[in-house]
Amino acid sequence: MMSRHINSTRLVRTYNASTVLRTLYEHGHCSRSQLTELTGMSPATITRIISELMQQGVVLEGSHGKSTGGRRPIYLHIDHTKLYVASVKLLRDDCIVALLDLKGQILAKEQLQPESLSPEVLLGTVATSLRTMFASLAIKQEHIIGVGVAASGICHPVDGIVIRSLNLGWKDVPVSDMLGEDLGLPVMLENDANACALAELWLGNARETTNSMYIKTESGAGVGIISNQTLLTGSRFVTGEIGHVPLIPGAKLCRCGQRGCLEPYVYFKAVQERYHDATGQHLTHSGFIELARGGNEFARYAVQEAASALALACAHWGIILDIEVITIGGVWGNFKHEIVEYCQEYYDAILEQSVIPSSVTILGSSFDDVADLLGAAGLVVSHWFTPASVPFER
Repeated sequence: MMSRHINSTRLVRTYNASTVLRTLYEHGHCSRSQLTELTGMSPATITRIISELMQQGVVLEGSHGKSTGGRRPIYLHIDHTKLYVASVKLLRDDCIVALLDLKGQILAKEQLQPESLSPEVLLGTVATSLRTMFASLAIKQEHIIGVGVAASGICHPVDGIVIRSLNLGWKDVPVSDMLGEDLGLPVMLENDANACALAELWLGNARETTNSMYIKTESGAGVGIISNQTLLTGSRFVTGEIGHVPLIPGAKLCRCGQRGCLEPYVYFKAVQERYHDATGQHLTHSGFIELARGGNEFARYAVQEAASALALACAHWGIILDIEVITIGGVWGNFKHEIVEYCQEYYDAILEQSVIPSSVTILGSSFDDVADLLGAAGLVVSHWFTPASVPFER
């Protein structure tokens, strides 16, 4: 079984080298003597490890410190462009692999067209595409600290298993083990909405907040919730699965058999299917935005329905959880006036009428279609260096 603990990666062939890198990442820069003190290793061990890491180009010498009577110490730091993390987005209609550096910069990205959604075929396609990407960029696998996967559905992040995904048609799929054994790298798994919420917390709208929420509509309707700057998952990992909780009186029939669910109004694939049934034409994200802004009756009505449904969701869940910032992801976040501002006004009116001493800011996503990738990659970086760290440079 492939260990999902990042310190098992071949990047650092010893626990000591892993510890040195974690220490440098946490402190920003250190001298060799400081590393000796902070890690408890001998000077000879530190010298050997630093020499090896410098030969690999992972650690660099920088400025000189102040002398305390002898030679001026030389500060060492990690070259964030020489360590990498792979990231994967797994949705039925949107499978993407990417490679990022430790600054969170996406160096390469590829949209996949798998022949099948079976776990063996899809994960095999992911592994092959990542190996090809590494080779094309001349990146050694030992410089890749791990792989982050954002998948639609209920995910067990500790065991690395997709417990159930209606979007992918999966049940109890050991993603981390399957992909990890194929690539020879540790793999971390998280629900896609949760990954997006983490991306906004680390790099986007929610950076200065304590409690935030991300509404994701690409693979259904779900939210990622941050409370006290920590991701909420629940004991059974179903926190945020709000798509099939009846919310809207007298609403459309949902595919789950209930009425009143959020999903029929905000899941964009459902909108695409209704448009196809009415016109026989396929509707893309960009095409839909163009139609709506051009006054197309179908598109404008769909936007109005989504705005009303999202406003209810924002108000209900936002007030219950005392949220400070709500991010609306997917295609709907592009409609600043029609949806984002409407949800803000609706929320503010409820707060005013109920005399609740609170406030919220509602925004479109900071990252368009890469929030999942950034969040999944950030999980790998965070766990690899130190559980208390915030991934990427702010």
